Amino acid sequence: MSWAIKVSVTSICFLTACCIYPVASAEQSTEFCDVLQAFVGSVKPDETRQLVFRTSWGANFKDTPGAVLLAKRCEHGDYPAAKNVCSYLMEHASAEFAAVAVKKAILCLSPASNLDDQLTINSASFSIHYGSQERGAIVDISLSEDSAVGGMALKLVADGY
Repeated sequence: MSWAIKVSVTSICFLTACCIYPVASAEQSTEFCDVLQAFVGSVKPDETRQLVFRTSWGANFKDTPGAVLLAKRCEHGDYPAAKNVCSYLMEHASAEFAAVAVKKAILCLSPASNLDDQLTINSASFSIHYGSQERGAIVDISLSEDSAVGGMALKLVADGY
């Protein structure tokens, strides 16, 4: 195959991927939003449920031997709705860009929020009221470095009312 044909084939593949990626990303965001809203909506009044999604880029967690490029784990407390969020995050969330999941969670639970695409979150904590005044949850979303386990920890805590 000539050099020009290789470049053309590579260009076509790249352009096709660029056109498909936003659609897949939008579908994934909708799926994430569905499982996240189901988790938050399942929390009963006077009940608190949480999950912690942990990521490590460039190293393993401190309590896990072996060298790896990236590591992910999710703690859901055996709560089925939290387990669904964890399953989604384990399959789709990025280990190297933990803040992307934070931004998606905020936009899902607070659609009127306007987060600039250029916004970088290194560590943060947010509280969002989700639901109605009569029934819903206060959701705390935090991202921080976890010095005990290693890597970053995205924590979602839903306190039902």
